[in-house]
Parts: sequence; structure tokens; C-alpha cells
Amino acid sequence: LKQTWTCLVFEIFGQLSSCAFSCSRMACRPASDELIFFVNGRKIIERCADPEELLLNYLRKRLRLTGTKYGCGIGGCGACTVMVSTYNPDSKKIRHFPANSCLLPLCSLYGAAVTTVEGVGNTKTKLHPIQKRLAKCHGSQCGFCTPGMVMSMYSLLRNYPEPTMEQISAALDGNLCRCTGYRPIIDSFSAFSPERCPLAGSGKCCLDQEGEKGKEREEDLAPEPKRGDGMCSGLCQPEDFQPRDPTQDYIFPPELMRIAEETKQRTLVFNGERTTWISPVALQELLGLKAKYPKAPLVVGNTSIGLDVKKLDVCYPIILYPPRVPDLHIVYRVQNGKFSNVPKKPLGQIIWDLAFQLTNKIT
Repeated sequence: LKQTWTCLVFEIFGQLSSCAFSCSRMACRPASDELIFFVNGRKIIERCADPEELLLNYLRKRLRLTGTKYGCGIGGCGACTVMVSTYNPDSKKIRHFPANSCLLPLCSLYGAAVTTVEGVGNTKTKLHPIQKRLAKCHGSQCGFCTPGMVMSMYSLLRNYPEPTMEQISAALDGNLCRCTGYRPIIDSFSAFSPERCPLAGSGKCCLDQEGEKGKEREEDLAPEPKRGDGMCSGLCQPEDFQPRDPTQDYIFPPELMRIAEETKQRTLVFNGERTTWISPVALQELLGLKAKYPKAPLVVGNTSIGLDVKKLDVCYPIILYPPRVPDLHIVYRVQNGKFSNVPKKPLGQIIWDLAFQLTNKIT
């Protein structure tokens, strides 16, 4: 009994010593800004955010939101997809976009609202129509990719409530499924598109009936596919689908709008054990930091630096995060070395317009 008590005392002393050592290390860190963001409508405040921590680990280990899956870990499979919502204080617009949480630095989420698959819908409260349709159309087999599929489609619907079939296919480009062959997944999501008849595949759609009559008098070996039967495998029962309910979606927190307005001119600094994260707000400031720390990488998507840190354990003492610099989001058209009178456009819009023009030329 005496030996047992001695071991217990030593164990408690060891835990207290370890705790004191951790506290002393945190106390020795330079002062950091508070990291403020929301997850599924819940406010999160991190006073000692680590620049090397990724969102996926934080969701699963700290918040116990295990619906977001760890797949490849390098941003390739889409199983860890979440939706990130941000507010632009200049344009006064809210942007929703899907992101691979396995590569998303936690410190990049200052002022953002994160939605995971648990926040979209669950069996305890109410499933989202995306989840219901995916289940009824046999779009989930092993289920490991399903949360990512749901989040990619959910992000699309938040931006385009009535997407085209091309937009639906493009939204799932970053999601891999090793079970279904994708057809049941596309079938379930195609019900959100106005290009597809709500009764397609049920036998009640006039286009399906026209397709059947065409098959009876089929003369061509490769007839032109009909819209009704060309987008459905027959596994769905579209008449059972419930319409999308916008009231089920989280609103963007007004508090984050206020924070975005108040901090748009303030540089953010987060100090970790090995790395300092600096988020400047002006182009000249960014150039000054790059001159001061020439070896400091610029992180935006984190597809390169994130893999170095994660797979090779490379340490970067300083990381620069430039997305809060407004000048980097604007493209000016220049003619003969002079600025033209063409109004400036957001970089994303410029890229989208050029891609659309290129597609038209190719086709």
C-alpha cells in the first residue's frame, strides 16, 4: 500500500510539473492576437492559436466534430471538405466556398464562419435535403466520402440555389468516391437543377415517355439522348424529395461583420511555439515584411507549405498571409503601359471571365 501511494504521488507530481512547464512555455510566447471565428454558429476564441495547426485536427480533436473525415491528408480526396464563409468589408458581400480542412491553417480563419457536415443537418434535429437525396438515391455506400460530397454541394447551393448540371459536376471535381462510380451521386444532386425534370426517372416525365417511344422505333444506332432519361439512372424516386429549406441554413454572424470592419486596417500576428504568423493589410507593408524576412513563405492555399510542414516537418519561423491585402484582389487592365479607363474587377471575376472565353473558343 505504501508503494502504491508513493507511485501515485510521483505520478501527480509529474503531471503538475508537466503542466507548469507547458504554462511557462505559453507565458514565454510573445503576445498574440485572439483568433476569433465561428463553427456551426458557435463562437470560438483561441488566445494561443498555433500557426502550424490545421483546421481538420482542430475540428476532430478539440471540438469533437468527427463528421469531417481524414482521408488522404494532402487535399486530394475531398473527404475533409467544409464550407468557409467570409465577409468583405469593402464590397459588403459574403462569400461561401468549400475548403479542404486538412490543409487549411487555423490562423487563416480569423473572422470566418465554418460550417461542417454536422451543421448542415443531422438525425438528432433534421437532415438537410442534400443528405436525404444522397441517401435515397444510393449515393452513399461506405460513407467515408459522403460528408465531403455533402459539403461541396451545400457550398454550391449557398451561392447558386438553382445550379446548372455543369456547375454541379464542377463542384464535385475535388471529391473522390471509390464505391459508387459517381452516377448515383450526380443523380441525387441533379434534382436541385432546373435543367432536370423533377419527375425524371419516375416514368411520369413526358421526356421519359418520349424516350421510350423513340426506342421502339429506333433506327439510329446512336440516337440523341433525351433530357429526361439522360440524367437519371432510375434509382431515385424524385416525387419523394422535399424542397430545400433556406431557414435551415446558418446566417453569417453579424458580429463577424463588425469585426471585419474594425480590423480591416489592423495587422494580425499569431505566435506559436516554432512559427509566427503575420497577416498584413497593405501592399507596402507586405513588401516591407518580405524584405525583412526574405525566406518567409507567402501562404494562401497552403498546398505547398502545408505539405512541407505536415509531411517533412519543415519549420518556417515566419509565415506571411497576404489575402487581407486588398490590392492583391484587384486586376487593372493596362494598354500601352498606361492604365485604361476600364473599371477594375475582382481577381476571381477576371479569371472566371477568361476561363469562360477560353472554353467558348475551344468548343
